[in-house]
Parts: sequence; C-alpha cells; structure tokens
Amino acid sequence: MLRLIACLGGAAALAGCGVEAATPDPEKDKTAIEAALRQWPTDFNAENVDGVWGLFAEDVVLAYPGGEDRNSGEFCERMQTLFNDPDKRYSYAQPDIRETLVDGDLATVKLFWTLTVTDPVGKVLDTGVEDGLDVFVRQPDGTWKIHVSHAFTK
Repeated sequence: MLRLIACLGGAAALAGCGVEAATPDPEKDKTAIEAALRQWPTDFNAENVDGVWGLFAEDVVLAYPGGEDRNSGEFCERMQTLFNDPDKRYSYAQPDIRETLVDGDLATVKLFWTLTVTDPVGKVLDTGVEDGLDVFVRQPDGTWKIHVSHAFTK
C-alpha cells in the first residue's frame, strides 16, 4: 500500500512538470514581431491575402486619419479592392522600424511604411509615407498579431 501511495505521489509530481509558463524573452519577442513586419510587404506585394491578413488579430481596429476605424472584415474587403484594381498596382517597401517595445503579452512598434502606386505599365502615380504605431498582443499560440494599428500621414 505504501508503494502504491508513493507511486501515485510520484506520478502526481511528474504530472505537474512542464505546466509552468515559459519565461518571457522580450528580445526574442521583438525579433519575432519585427520579422513578421518585414514579411508583410512581401505578402502584400504578392497579393497573398492570407499572409497580409495573418499579421492582424481577428479583433483588430485599424485607424487612419480622416476615415472611420476599420475592423477585420472591412480591412479584408479593402485589400481585395486594392488587389483587384486593374488600373493601379500597390506595393509597399520594407518598413522603417524605429522602435519596438515589449512588455509581457503586449508590444508597441513605431514605424514608417512607404506605399508606391503605379499604373499597369509601371509608371509611378504616387508615393506616400505613413507614420504608424501598432499595438501587438501575444496570441494563445504564442504568435504576435496587431490588435490596434494607427497610421498617420506625413
């Protein structure tokens, strides 16, 4: 009987192993967030909708000066409209990431995006720079997604 109790006690102790949450690593998190931001223009320029959307949380709020805040559905519709425009091609350069701060399951990123619009033959119609501030939230699977994205025109 004592052996059974000892075995059960040992099994209970082993069952508790590995339950502890991993120690946060802000530098590793910063690297993951910045890698995702650098991947985004590649996905956008390839019109990879899943990749473009993959950076954003389902409950995202996207704010742009002079417009209404957009939710995930409105954002997806906007991307489809851009990608389906036969008269214009939109492309983003790599982001100019100025600062990434990570604190637990939240992070903020200050960055600049450069968007170029061309016609079907490649003539540049417009180039704009957006000053942005994104709030990332760690997801249950450990990935980071944008929860609030706020753009400012320059």
